[in-house]
Amino acid sequence: MVVSCLRSRIVSLKCVKCGCEFDFHQNVNFCLECGSIVEFQMDYDVIGSIVSKAKISLRGFNMWRYREFIPIEDYSNIVSMGEGWTQLIKSRRLGSTLGLRNLYFKLDSLNPTGSFKDRGASAAVSRALELKAPGLVGFSTGNAGVAQAAYCALANIGSIVLAPKYASREKIASIMMYGSRVLLVDGTFDDASRLAKAVADKIGWIYNGGVVNPIRQEGKKTLAYEVCEQLGWVPPDWYIQSVGMGTAAIGACKGFKELLILDWIERMPRIACVQAEGCAPMVKAFKSKSEFVEPVEEPKTIASAIAVGNPAGWPLLNRYLRECDGIVEAVSDDEIIEAYKMLARFEGIYAEPAAAAPLALVKKLLESSIIDEDDVIVCVISGFGLKDVSTTLRVVGEPTTVSNNVDDVLKFISQS
Repeated sequence: MVVSCLRSRIVSLKCVKCGCEFDFHQNVNFCLECGSIVEFQMDYDVIGSIVSKAKISLRGFNMWRYREFIPIEDYSNIVSMGEGWTQLIKSRRLGSTLGLRNLYFKLDSLNPTGSFKDRGASAAVSRALELKAPGLVGFSTGNAGVAQAAYCALANIGSIVLAPKYASREKIASIMMYGSRVLLVDGTFDDASRLAKAVADKIGWIYNGGVVNPIRQEGKKTLAYEVCEQLGWVPPDWYIQSVGMGTAAIGACKGFKELLILDWIERMPRIACVQAEGCAPMVKAFKSKSEFVEPVEEPKTIASAIAVGNPAGWPLLNRYLRECDGIVEAVSDDEIIEAYKMLARFEGIYAEPAAAAPLALVKKLLESSIIDEDDVIVCVISGFGLKDVSTTLRVVGEPTTVSNNVDDVLKFISQS
């Protein structure tokens, strides 16, 4: 891979609230003036002068085919396992069942560690190498921790993950398998976040979690590029994403906006974010038009991957959603479970509960006549079902046991 010296395509890190700017060579998580989160600023004139849709079409099929858009200065620092360019498939059965002609599923559950978090982890670990950081201290409900652990292992740097005690045991075991140190916090996701920051500050590692590490959304914005390219550089009418911290939705919004700035697409899609009713602080903030969330102290939902009670990404996500006429809605656990089963039984897609929430929202928006039967709708399937087998076992129950006799087997089949 060619090493880039085009520093000018990366401008700065900028506070989303007060506008203060910082040197992008610094490891900055929060504004040093007001404490808000920061975001990378890119020079799109420079990017547009060095890359084109035609040039991208000749590259390898992973998220780094869009490398000029990602703020990594020296491409030799890229740490990749081929993440990205996941399949975008048109529904074979659910679309017709629901009366939708253009329902698509973006299978980000097929990334190397089984979730969309690999996009952010690849970017985060690449930046860690660029900053010569010894390791990352992350906080996670599971998927982000798994991705961090895997990419840190590949890069041979340290990894520490703090997770709430309710995190999926399958995910915790995966993090440990990669050699990362894991600590289960007797508290919430937000408690894990607070402790991770304190640890990172003490030992001098990068604080890594959601939007508080601004490189993460820069990796996740490649979802938007891929969806548009896979649809012939035409954006969908609706892009639907489940959200906890909001990092992936922020990235997607930014990605679509960047393509619009470069005139690679002609319009923005509407972005629909979905939360579980048992943990929906952003839904409440959106509907009350508030710039601040009211934290959920005890999240209660089957969708543990999006059980984030105090999402730091809301100020930035709120801004982007207002720009694209986006929405944030909640669905119940019962609606999530129904969508979870429908994805598997109608489309052969085994998603974890949080990844089924976008389909649950599609049904809700359709019933409310907010989406139209001809709309092009993309649901992001963010995590694989094996991430949370315990939930699957509760949903499907125990298998039937029969004797070692073919007549008994045939009798059971005929009666079932």
